[in-house]
Amino acid sequence: MAKEFLSKKGVDFKAFDVTRDPEALKEMKALSGARTVPVISVCGNVMIGFDAKRLEHDLKCLEQSSPL
Repeated sequence: MAKEFLSKKGVDFKAFDVTRDPEALKEMKALSGARTVPVISVCGNVMIGFDAKRLEHDLKCLEQSSPL
């Protein structure tokens, strides 16, 4: 659901398969403290699981940020 949501919004994202990538699993656990997927990080906000309303809110940060 998260991938579909982000794709429909036109948001570029990088997905990792933590069942096949031990480094990605390690990073996910360090970031979230959990072994639950998805873990979504937007502008320093970490979401564990998928919440469309919260993700919509967090994505506003990307709209407001400007490239350096």
